[in-house]
Amino acid sequence: MQCPNCSHENVGGKFCVKCGTQLDAGVQAEQAATVESVQPTVTQPPVQPQVQSAQPVQPAQPQQPNQALEATKKISKLYFAYFMQGLKSPTNMAQNVKGDQFINGIITMILYAISIPLMVYLGLRGSVFSPSFTDAALKPGFYYLLFIGFVALVTFGVVKLGRVEASIQDVFARFGAFLIVPTLFLITALVLSILKIELFMLLLSFGFIGLFLVIPFTIYSFKRNTVGGLDGVYATFLTYLAIILFFTTVAKVIINQITDIIGFGLF
Repeated sequence: MQCPNCSHENVGGKFCVKCGTQLDAGVQAEQAATVESVQPTVTQPPVQPQVQSAQPVQPAQPQQPNQALEATKKISKLYFAYFMQGLKSPTNMAQNVKGDQFINGIITMILYAISIPLMVYLGLRGSVFSPSFTDAALKPGFYYLLFIGFVALVTFGVVKLGRVEASIQDVFARFGAFLIVPTLFLITALVLSILKIELFMLLLSFGFIGLFLVIPFTIYSFKRNTVGGLDGVYATFLTYLAIILFFTTVAKVIINQITDIIGFGLF
């Protein structure tokens, strides 16, 4: 072992036999230097900056359509086509109508029922009486609709007496189909009344009379291919008799309410 101080070669021992230098300290220093020189330098990788990933942009959700509005639009389109077909060929169209057109028949009845009260309301608006829309249009229109429903119900009853296989939906749908032309008269009269054209009174009369013509039309359309049961002529007069009885019991209440609205109620 070579002495680190005097370079003397020693056979063994902890100290140099020549100068007395401790041999272990030199060995440890030499070994430490050797290890340090041999050990590779470890280079730390550069720290990558953290980039915050951007959140993906969510596509805008399409606005959901209003289901009630869409259903109303669909019903309006279907009813308009039904109404125009009834004007183009009223007899042929109405005679082939069945219960699947029940809703369209009810819509026609509503339009017919509200036309006359709405005409009265617009005529009195701005006058001395100036009734409210509810009192002058909605309430009378509702009562008038009940009256039309009563007429259609009686028509259904006499049709069944004629031994005709028809449902109440069939009768109401066909009744409403025949009512299309009178309804057009009333709607036209309403427009002319707004424009202050006196011709509206004539169309108003046609529309009002048309309701009572719808009764025999509806009855005959069911009875034309049926033998037996109540004859169509008697069925028509029976319906008119029921209407007269209805008026004698209910008309006083309706007339009194109308006169109260106008302002000439009897005290």
